[in-house]
Amino acid sequence: MKPINQSAGEAMAHELPFMSRRKLLLGIAAASTAAAVAVAPDAHGAVLAAGHGLSDEQAENPELISAYDEFCEACIDLKEARDALEWLADEWRHQWPLAPEELLLGANAQDGRYTMPAERDIIGRYLVRDTGELTKRFSAKFRQEFRKTCFILRTSQDERERLQTWLQRTPTGRTAKSLEGNRAFRLKAIKECQMRIHLAEGYEAETARIRSISGVDAARLRTKKADVRLRKAADKVSQCDALTVAGLGMKADALTVTAGDLIKLTKSDTSPLGQLARFVTSVAEVAGGAAA
Repeated sequence: MKPINQSAGEAMAHELPFMSRRKLLLGIAAASTAAAVAVAPDAHGAVLAAGHGLSDEQAENPELISAYDEFCEACIDLKEARDALEWLADEWRHQWPLAPEELLLGANAQDGRYTMPAERDIIGRYLVRDTGELTKRFSAKFRQEFRKTCFILRTSQDERERLQTWLQRTPTGRTAKSLEGNRAFRLKAIKECQMRIHLAEGYEAETARIRSISGVDAARLRTKKADVRLRKAADKVSQCDALTVAGLGMKADALTVTAGDLIKLTKSDTSPLGQLARFVTSVAEVAGGAAA
């Protein structure tokens, strides 16, 4: 996907029809929450506020209009960056290796419950896999209970540290039999660590190779920079005074897009944050109705 140059981006920001711009911003907001209704200035910079007692001559703050145009362009950039990243994920999906079963630990890592690294796809999303073929370490009961899940991974670094612990441990036992058993257990643990180190190093080398040839690191950096630009643009919108209902809609839209997670979490809350979230959503809806 070709990036939009500056002139093309400016043209899109000014020439997109009202509903198209709204759909664009809704798409950006949907990445973190499910609600955003946007209002935008028309091609001449005039604000549409009919139906709410405001005439077409009602002047909006030109600084807000300019800041909102920058915000819309930033939304376009972020959407393109995300689309390119999703395309890359689809393109390399079948070449991305699954971690060996011996390296898998806790299930349901997609819930974010662990601090240890989880198995992820090429663009860094949790990799939820079928468990039906994981018969080496997981029982039939486990595989039936967790048919699809994301696992915590053993890394080569973790296994090297575990190996050092076993190498430095001196087996003990109260009897000759228990001592012999502990020695055998230590040797078995050392061999298993060495085997997992070999598997982890191979898996890590292959995933690093694919990331390198696919250009995913550059694509993720592009998305990160676009997200930073969007947040700065939204902050600029928030610092401009609104003079009309539609202007309030612009400010509410910028907040809804960039603070979508917070609004989603607090919308039904009885706290002041919940009240604020409901207010922002209402302003966006009212302003959107005015522009429709």
